[in-house]
Amino acid sequence: MAKFKLPPISPLIGSHPVSYIRTLWGRKIERKHYLKTFLTSIVVLVSSLFQWYEKIYFNFKCRTFKLKSDPVFIIGHWRTGTTFLHNLISQDPQMGYVTTYQTVFPNNLKSKFLFRTIMRALIPEKRPGDNVRLNVAFPQEEEFALTNINPLNYYQFMYFPKDYVEYYDKYVRMNGLSDKVYSKWKRDYKRMVKKAMINTGGNIPLLKNPCNTGRIKVMLDMYPDAKFIFILRNPVIVFLSSKKFFTELLPTLWFHTASEEELEEMIFEIYDELIHDYLETKSLIPAQNLIEIKFEDYEKEPVSFLKDLYEQFGIPDFEKAKPVLMEYVERMAGYRKNTYVISGKLLDRIIDRWGFSMDLWDYKVPENIEVT
Repeated sequence: MAKFKLPPISPLIGSHPVSYIRTLWGRKIERKHYLKTFLTSIVVLVSSLFQWYEKIYFNFKCRTFKLKSDPVFIIGHWRTGTTFLHNLISQDPQMGYVTTYQTVFPNNLKSKFLFRTIMRALIPEKRPGDNVRLNVAFPQEEEFALTNINPLNYYQFMYFPKDYVEYYDKYVRMNGLSDKVYSKWKRDYKRMVKKAMINTGGNIPLLKNPCNTGRIKVMLDMYPDAKFIFILRNPVIVFLSSKKFFTELLPTLWFHTASEEELEEMIFEIYDELIHDYLETKSLIPAQNLIEIKFEDYEKEPVSFLKDLYEQFGIPDFEKAKPVLMEYVERMAGYRKNTYVISGKLLDRIIDRWGFSMDLWDYKVPENIEVT
């Protein structure tokens, strides 16, 4: 059970009404989540009254707005350090990004004076599972925003975890989508990115989304000169961190319950699918546009790593950005990571299921975990 419980309301509160209905349609909603569904529906209806203003304002803005650079995508499995890197690089004023507010209310940027207050009341000070600070203005994963714009997105698994296989196949691999539906998904994605840049400023879209690890072909279809930073981490830590994070976060979001065994199998299977999809498609990325980095190496000298990154990707003005980057690193120096205890049986399962990854990137069982 989660140690922190949000009020009975879902991040779907900022959905377009059609997207909201399609997200819930045909899915199993347990009786104990009826109140959450009802309260969320009320806010969706209220927020939709302001969305006409949003559409009118941004229709013109997005038609005339031109990106000055293709995006920089931060990819990698969940719990590999993508959030820290995203938050760090976003300190550079050159970067534009999707804010936490935009992920929940992507259709209400022009009415945020009202809905920002609702968000501040709902989100915890720190993220369940790892104590990372939250704020409506901080950078956030755009998959949440996409779910509230267009229901064809993988993060629906956070609401309906039993259906994760279907969601991955359709909305990460894009299997079975018609040309019309696929084209609309890309239009919605591009519009979301433009709105993020208009909202936050900057010249370079900085986007962090683990789902895009399996969508390399799709991202390059939209942004041929996009840059990619792939972060990897010791798979044993990734599993333990993912299990802790999902166990504490997902019960605050879902509309039906998944058992501990089901969550474990979901973590095992999606990691396997995501990493193999990345390995099969990463050759599509021009070599100069891809950086792979181990979290264990990156966290030792993050600013030095960014200097090399800026140079390889042709991002200007590193020296100008360096002071704010260093200030953020110093601010985060006191952050305490989770510690883990693991049974020998579960450790054997991880090695059996993810041994391919440990062998590929030369990982061993971490010395700082307690095996019982």
